[in-house]
Amino acid sequence: MLIAHLPAGYLAAKGAQGAGASKAIFWGILLGSIAPDFDMLWFFFVDSQSTHHHDYLTHRPILWAGLLLFGLLLRRPFLIAVGCGALFHLMLDSIAGKVSWGWPFFEGATTLVTVQATHGHWIKSFMAHWTFKVECLIVLVAVAVFLRSTFKGKSE
Repeated sequence: MLIAHLPAGYLAAKGAQGAGASKAIFWGILLGSIAPDFDMLWFFFVDSQSTHHHDYLTHRPILWAGLLLFGLLLRRPFLIAVGCGALFHLMLDSIAGKVSWGWPFFEGATTLVTVQATHGHWIKSFMAHWTFKVECLIVLVAVAVFLRSTFKGKSE
């Protein structure tokens, strides 16, 4: 997933909010939905792009499942929400990107679909794939939900 992590997280957070979740849960889901990609700073500025960022610890589900369990033990809704948001991020990544769901118990990353190299640059290949169109749809739905919730009742 390239552009829709935050919009998808927003939709999940709005769903939780609609079910009565607190602001801490709302913001925790949003933070979690992008937290695994904080490794991009390391990827670009330290690692010189030599290791795919899905191979870093921040893209290992056990880290976020651990945070989720820690939050449950301490009864901290924000930590629970960050863990859930990050696991949601990794589920979305698993559609067209490899995620090591079994690590550290076994090696091997899984993905649902493989984006074939159809163009000279991987981004062009990805943007031509149907999964990117799904991402664009997620973004559009999130924008619509945001606009509707922001301007609801203001035109009356």
